[in-house]
Amino acid sequence: MSFIIFLFLLLSPGTPEQTPPPLPISVDQAVELAFRQNPSLLALARDIEAARGQTRVDSALPDAELGLEVAGMNFPGAGTVEQETSLGLTQFIPFPGKLKLRARAGRVAEEEAVLRLERARLLLASEVRKAYYRSLFQQKTVEILLKNLDLLEEIQKNAVSRYALSAVPYSDIMRLKLEMARTRNDLLEAQKELAVSRQELARLLGLKDDRELLLTSNLEPAPIRGQQEEALARRKELSPTLRLARLRRDRAELLVRLADKSRLPDFSLGLFSPSKKLGATGFSFGLSYPLFSQKRLAGEKMLAEAEKQKADYEIQAAERFFESRLRKAAAEINQSREQLRIFEESLLQDSGAELEKALQDYRLGKIDSLNLLDLYRGFSLVHLEYYRAIYLYQAALAEFEAAGEDYE
Repeated sequence: MSFIIFLFLLLSPGTPEQTPPPLPISVDQAVELAFRQNPSLLALARDIEAARGQTRVDSALPDAELGLEVAGMNFPGAGTVEQETSLGLTQFIPFPGKLKLRARAGRVAEEEAVLRLERARLLLASEVRKAYYRSLFQQKTVEILLKNLDLLEEIQKNAVSRYALSAVPYSDIMRLKLEMARTRNDLLEAQKELAVSRQELARLLGLKDDRELLLTSNLEPAPIRGQQEEALARRKELSPTLRLARLRRDRAELLVRLADKSRLPDFSLGLFSPSKKLGATGFSFGLSYPLFSQKRLAGEKMLAEAEKQKADYEIQAAERFFESRLRKAAAEINQSREQLRIFEESLLQDSGAELEKALQDYRLGKIDSLNLLDLYRGFSLVHLEYYRAIYLYQAALAEFEAAGEDYE
């Protein structure tokens, strides 16, 4: 009996894996989740720690040397001499100011690493917001098409009833069936686009593609915050790309000063003690001067000067690129905002009222199904384009927050 139970348990299907519940998430929560889980941001955060470690390495004193000197080895055939052993410790000391300059250059490199992370966060936040609102737009498109199918079915029922009374020709019913078939095809395409946009959003958030998301933010126009010129000035002031370009010039200037310092001598201080005469303990002083290294020093100075000039040109190029992208993004915001204004002031209300009146007239037999179908198409198109305009407006706002930060 126990063997039969064991065999039954072995052959019975296992407990199916439960699908995780949908993850409710707003657009701001999506951005924060991407910040925590994006591998590129995590790698850039490690670069900051690496820069800090490199600063400590570059600004540290050179290693001390512990030396042992033996005199009087008494080789065969040589006369016997008294053997003497001397133990010494030597510390090399760079010329005053060199380590300080290296430390300052290292701290600038740390600030550059911080700005690279900040720039990557801006670019990622922009991509997440655009993907989020694109998913909302595709979701809204699916909802509108489903409502359109219900409306078409209602129109078709009325047309069939009127056809039975010989009030409309059969061609009207065929036109409605064709429109329903086309709407279903549009619905399938919209559902496919929705799935693709959800997968892209899940990828940016670091989630698995099969994790369903419940988008809690609404697809609606964002309120206008302040004057556009103020926003432009703020973006220029806080831009990581422009600040990064200026920091590169600062680091290049420090490298030029360090190249000049390389012509100055370094020192070495030593302390030694002989084994036979402990009272004869003394010290040594050395000077390291680049007497025969003028060619190397000239090359270092040329490299540093070239980096400084290159940094100056990069600042000009970054500022021009940033200004162009920022103005373009601002123009796209204005254009999309104007499109929204046109929809909100006239098109939405007019198309809705016209369709409602047409439905009443159709039920009363005042218009035929073809005219009703044309009004329905216009109503559906107006609402789809309205939500598209909202998506483009939100995408333009997201693009503005990261405009010009993709300069390399």
